[in-house]
Amino acid sequence: MNDVAPPPARPAPSGQSVPGHRMRTAIFVAAALGVLVAATILWWPRTTVVKTFSQPPSVVYSDDSPHTVVLQHVHAPIAVLRLSDDSTSSLDHYEVYLGRDPSGGYGHHVRLDATDMDPTRLTVEWATEGVSLNFESGHRVFVPATSFVGGR
Repeated sequence: MNDVAPPPARPAPSGQSVPGHRMRTAIFVAAALGVLVAATILWWPRTTVVKTFSQPPSVVYSDDSPHTVVLQHVHAPIAVLRLSDDSTSSLDHYEVYLGRDPSGGYGHHVRLDATDMDPTRLTVEWATEGVSLNFESGHRVFVPATSFVGGR
């Protein structure tokens, strides 16, 4: 009987990859990118409108536009990593926007980092000279009308 063994398989020439290796590499790269994108989305700062205060009809500014005070809560979980020495990047803080945009997307910006006060208990006093932001703690922030009138 003439039994002939098949010739041995030739190894892949150097410099060429095996198709399975390429597939595993592609899957690994795709998974790593997916994790990176998901982490970025989950750790990106989120802003929520807490309260809005509309300008009363009795107060009129030089641009004859209605203005709004928008109190926003900013939750920035990425700040927990302390990537910089910047102490202004706190995890949770509040921001106030004053201007013509009722959504708070544009206007004069005031960041509230004070402790021992609850910004959600904010009251607003409108006057032709400007707006007073008053807190139960006794803190008061005055923003002159020239800072937010005219679309600033």
